[in-house]
Order: sequence, then C-alpha cells, then structure tokens
Amino acid sequence: MATEKRDEILDAAYECFAQYGFRRTSMQDVAKAAGISRAAVYLHFKNKEDVFRALSLRVHERVLAAAEAAGTATEGIEEQLRAVLSAKLLGHFQLVHRSLHGRELLDENNRLCGDVSAEYRTRHVGLVARLLGGAERAGELRLRGLGLDADAAAELIMDCAKGLEDGGAPSADVFRRRVGDLTRVLACGLGAVPATARGGGTRRRPAKTARRRG
Repeated sequence: MATEKRDEILDAAYECFAQYGFRRTSMQDVAKAAGISRAAVYLHFKNKEDVFRALSLRVHERVLAAAEAAGTATEGIEEQLRAVLSAKLLGHFQLVHRSLHGRELLDENNRLCGDVSAEYRTRHVGLVARLLGGAERAGELRLRGLGLDADAAAELIMDCAKGLEDGGAPSADVFRRRVGDLTRVLACGLGAVPATARGGGTRRRPAKTARRRG
C-alpha cells in the first residue's frame, strides 16, 4: 500500500514538474495532483528535492529496463545497438520535449541527481559491453583488430550517444532517424562483419573446371 501511494505521488509530481517546472512546483501542487494532503506527501518524502530524486531514479530504472528488453528481443549487433540506443535516447528525447520546462528539468537533474545519472550510465555501458562481447564471440565484430575490447568500445558508444542526446532534433522522427544513422556508423566503425562473410549468407558454388579433351 505504501509503495502504491508513493508511486501515485511520483506520477503526480511528474505531471506537475512537466507543467510548471521544478522551481515553480510546490509540495502543495504535488499533493493536490495526487489527491492527498500535503502532510501525507511528507510521510513519504522529506521535501521537493527528495521527490525529484525518487522520480529521477524511477525514470532511469524504466529506461534501462526498456533498453535491456529491446537488446534481447533482436538479433545482430547493429539491430541490437539500434534497439538499445533508441530505447535510451528516445525516452530521454520524449521526456525533455513533452514539457516547455525540459531544459530546466535537465539542469535540476544534473544538480540533484548527478550520482544517479552516473550510476545508470555505468549500467548502460555494461549492457552495451555485454552485447558487443557476444557479437565478437559470434564473429560479428572484429574489435581486437581495432585494438579495442568490449568495455572500451561500449564507453565510446555511450559517449557518442550522449552527444546525440545533447544535440537534440526538431522532431521525434528526425531524432529516430539520427539514432539509426549513428548506429550504422558505429557498427561499421567497429568492424561489423556482414552475414555473408561469416558464412551466414548464400555461398557461391565453385565454378566447374572444363575438362580437356584428350
């Protein structure tokens, strides 16, 4: 029951922050949106900053879970990377662009929840590294030929993703296309091996040698 009430408060806080921004939202606003008293909100959270941190943690956890599910639901490293990065980056894009206060909320997240963001970045890097390691063992990638291991490559990928995340786009469709473009560039740069070169495609039959007439 306490967990359900806490989630209801966070749902209400999410809408308040999106509508008013962090600075203009009060605990009374959150309480009203949740349909409870302000005193009831304080039974679950110390202050507005505590609410924001809990909300940030929940958003990060949901984005990571979506990325993990997307990565395991597809095959082929390029498609896996596309699925993981789309889940992470599009979730961020929609969160920021659904509100006129998106930039303020990002700034507050950096101020109040930098440790949370850092922890989940590490977990995203770990997810990507596991996918890359599996792809190399399957012969899909040639990381060693580039002097990289899966962990180092995953760090680079997340750095590139952060640049795309910060750059934004005029619409979700444009952003989705950019994620796809980035994925292709990354897969190519990491030495992705075409399926035909791995023996997964149709092999040509050797040409028959004409017999000489004696």
